[in-house]
Amino acid sequence: MIEIGRRRGTSVYSHRLASAFGTMGVLLLLVWLIWGALTISQFSTGILVSCFAFIFLAFVFSTRTRSGLGRAVSSFFGNVAGCFFVILFLIWFLGWIQAKAVPSAVSGQVTNLVIAMIAAGLLYAAAHALSPRRGRVHVGGPAILIRANSDVSSGKTTLSAKADTIALPITRSRSDRTMGCVVFGDIKASFDTPMGTVTASFTKPVTTVGVPFRGFKAGKNEVTKIAGESLDQLIQKAQVDSAISKLDGAGIGVDLPFIHVREDPFGDSVEVGPISVRETSDGGVVKIGPLEFNMDGGTDHRTTWLRGAQDSYLMMSDEGASAKWNGSSLWVKGDSMKLTTGADGFFYSPTEIRTFSPLHTLHVGNQKMSLNTRKFTLNVTADRVVVRAESGSKSTDSPGLARDLRNVFTDEAKKHIQDVMKGMPIDLDDMLSSTEEVLKKYD
Repeated sequence: MIEIGRRRGTSVYSHRLASAFGTMGVLLLLVWLIWGALTISQFSTGILVSCFAFIFLAFVFSTRTRSGLGRAVSSFFGNVAGCFFVILFLIWFLGWIQAKAVPSAVSGQVTNLVIAMIAAGLLYAAAHALSPRRGRVHVGGPAILIRANSDVSSGKTTLSAKADTIALPITRSRSDRTMGCVVFGDIKASFDTPMGTVTASFTKPVTTVGVPFRGFKAGKNEVTKIAGESLDQLIQKAQVDSAISKLDGAGIGVDLPFIHVREDPFGDSVEVGPISVRETSDGGVVKIGPLEFNMDGGTDHRTTWLRGAQDSYLMMSDEGASAKWNGSSLWVKGDSMKLTTGADGFFYSPTEIRTFSPLHTLHVGNQKMSLNTRKFTLNVTADRVVVRAESGSKSTDSPGLARDLRNVFTDEAKKHIQDVMKGMPIDLDDMLSSTEEVLKKYD
């Protein structure tokens, strides 16, 4: 199972091997540090060499291979150079904290390690310069099969594919995680709102950012069967939404030798030599050389969104959602919401309701109510009722009239909401006739 936003540049198995080798290297390092207490000093050199060997393997298996051969070669030499730097640092550090010096068989290799680090660094620079250039944000493989019965949720919003479809990950060049995907099928959304469930449809292709769609790696034949085009054709066809590139470039960054600090909409990161700390909505990731520690439980304060055809979009977070699709729009946050279908719509909160159409606006609040139509305007404040029409205006203080108008407006506002929720035009006939009857009753 692959999850967009979590897949790394290396395969899952390579990443696990790198973590295992790194863990073994650290364990051997701890053993070496207490070798005196364990009375195994005769094995000091072997333990330390084995420790460095496991660290080297951890770096090698962290090579990123999904961005093409040139980038893979560049990543390999970069990791080798980084590994030699870490080993040189450990040799100096261990010699500094230990009462006895690091074994001469190890410390005597410092010159060779420096030469190897410089050579690997130069090869990294050359391979990086010669490898094909890619944008900071690009679409690539592997193709991911998203099943129709697979859905993801964010707050009170649930997304799923209308049918089995293919998605391609969107990757940031400086990150080992995907940031979104291009889905070559229609997406449906379900919103849990204070007035009930609202559904929406987003026409393909759909571009997502931060939406953790899950699926399985699709083979070439499966891609052609479902999407009707080959993987290469889909990659060439896919276009990264310009808003993503702007999002990727946003933020603050400071780059100094061995020190890199960055803050952008997708997370905050600090790198000091072999130590890297990154905080994202998924949690924290701490890397010390080849070792990596994941801390789950991050809080998502960032917005995730998707864009479909015909200027449709969806922005969502744990607090609420905002969407536009097929002539409809929705805004929901907590116990408040606004829904528009065509030219009709309503706003609802625990303290007020507003409904509107090309022919009217109706406001129902705790203290004030108003109705505006082409024929007249009616305002109710406490027991005071004011009616304005082309023939003139009239005001009166009548508790009974104010009470009856409140009842009519409240009932009609609820009916208007149901009409909009069903996607139907608001019916004004009952409201206008009921209002006129109440006014005639107290005339």
